[in-house]
Amino acid sequence: HPPELGADPTKIRPVQEKKAGQSSKIFIPPPSQVIVPTTVDGKKGMRHILLEGGPEAFASAVRDHQGMLITDTTWRDAHQSLLATRMRTQELVNCAPYTNAALSNAFSLEMWGGATFDVAMRFLRECPWERLETLREATPDIPFQMLLRGANAVGYTNYP
Repeated sequence: HPPELGADPTKIRPVQEKKAGQSSKIFIPPPSQVIVPTTVDGKKGMRHILLEGGPEAFASAVRDHQGMLITDTTWRDAHQSLLATRMRTQELVNCAPYTNAALSNAFSLEMWGGATFDVAMRFLRECPWERLETLREATPDIPFQMLLRGANAVGYTNYP
């Protein structure tokens, strides 16, 4: 990280090689010690506005919202770009309570589309519809969003 881009070289520590038999310095708590968060402020998220008030209430809430509305693309684009879309449903379910709490007031969570449908079936051997249902149960407060291209929907080539 060059200083001209704002990095502070005094805070960058060199990576130390791990020697044979040496334990990692990274602490990963056992599952019994992991604290599962709740929503940020106890308020119901945007999805609840949609469920309780319908599309009109949701559209009104979007129009009346002061400030920026956030769509998080981590569940689709991050693992599609970095991990070839190979995160299994259970791996996403494991982080769902944290995502739900951190983004409970977000506009949406883009978590479907692009290669996710094909990869779920072909490489992960998972049912894409069960994946959606499972993730919906695990993330109740955030509206889901899908990337849908006009030319190729969820495939790789243009359709006639």
